[in-house]
Amino acid sequence: MDELIKVFHINWQLLIAQAVNFIIVMLVLMVYAVKPLMKLMEERSKKIDDGLKNAVIIEEQLKKTEVEKAKEIKKGRREAQVIIGQAEKDSEEIRRGKVEKTKKEAEKIVGDAKNEIVSERRKMISEVKSELVDLVMLASDKISNQTINAKQHEKLINDVLDELKTADIK
Repeated sequence: MDELIKVFHINWQLLIAQAVNFIIVMLVLMVYAVKPLMKLMEERSKKIDDGLKNAVIIEEQLKKTEVEKAKEIKKGRREAQVIIGQAEKDSEEIRRGKVEKTKKEAEKIVGDAKNEIVSERRKMISEVKSELVDLVMLASDKISNQTINAKQHEKLINDVLDELKTADIK
């Protein structure tokens, strides 16, 4: 071993001093560098774990939100279908009401026109009868002026009028 010390030029005092220096440097590094670094890495690890836990929670909430969103969309569509159906029913009811009102108005117009036609026809028949009576009276007056007396003349006119009334010209 002496030879080994001589060959490699090992100095025991220097080796012990270097070992003491090494231990002092290691202690200083452990206290001022390694412990703060370990503390920092533990905090960092804790933040990462918390972030992962929060990410899982957020992902679950996102899934729940998407499910709720899908439910709300379905609900909205159903409500929209109900509203559309109600609007169609209302429009159909309004259309039927207008058609019925139009039919009633048309029937009223047709009825009024028929009544007016009947009234005009009666008026025209009355006028024709009146003119016919005048013509009959004039003709009978000329024909029978010399042969029939006033009483017979009046009876003849009344008979003709009665025949016209019973004939009911249409």
